[in-house]
Amino acid sequence: MLEERTFERLGGSQPISADVRWIAATHRDLRAMVREGTFRDDLYHRLAVFPIRLPPLRERREDVLPLAEALVAQLSAAAKRTPPRIEPALAERLQSELWPGNVRELRNALERAMILADGPLLGVEHLWIQAEEGATVARDSALASGSLADLERQTIERTLAGVGGNRREAAAKLGIGLRTLYDKLKRYNLK
Repeated sequence: MLEERTFERLGGSQPISADVRWIAATHRDLRAMVREGTFRDDLYHRLAVFPIRLPPLRERREDVLPLAEALVAQLSAAAKRTPPRIEPALAERLQSELWPGNVRELRNALERAMILADGPLLGVEHLWIQAEEGATVARDSALASGSLADLERQTIERTLAGVGGNRREAAAKLGIGLRTLYDKLKRYNLK
């Protein structure tokens, strides 16, 4: 019970007191939803004790680079590897993006870049951004100068080189099945 600051354990019947503070986050306008009748007003008033508005990343571009560096450090620690350095051109690019998915989208883009980079530097050539329609679009010179198939072939070659030709590891890094990788190797006539 939010108001009484008590809860019951799953399967339990005794209320337990807890001195806690709730933090809830949403991208929706809860006040408008209360007016429309799509959100319970009693719950809104229990949650809205101290509302804080955190603007989206597109409105605070100065936060993108420090956040990106923190995310790269976090992702590197999880992968037990040395964090790559973000090149200045990539830093500029990260700050110019709109990031409609906010921190989650930034984190995913950086994780993909780290997979593609496999080295001490993250550059613009490693940045892939998820397009609104769901198709992945590479935002680098390779796309401008060639087809998507060329870019896919180059990415597979680069990934295979980075893992010493280990196809199972390359498939895992690319986020595709081993059978799919074999099909692509055959299609692009790669050894």
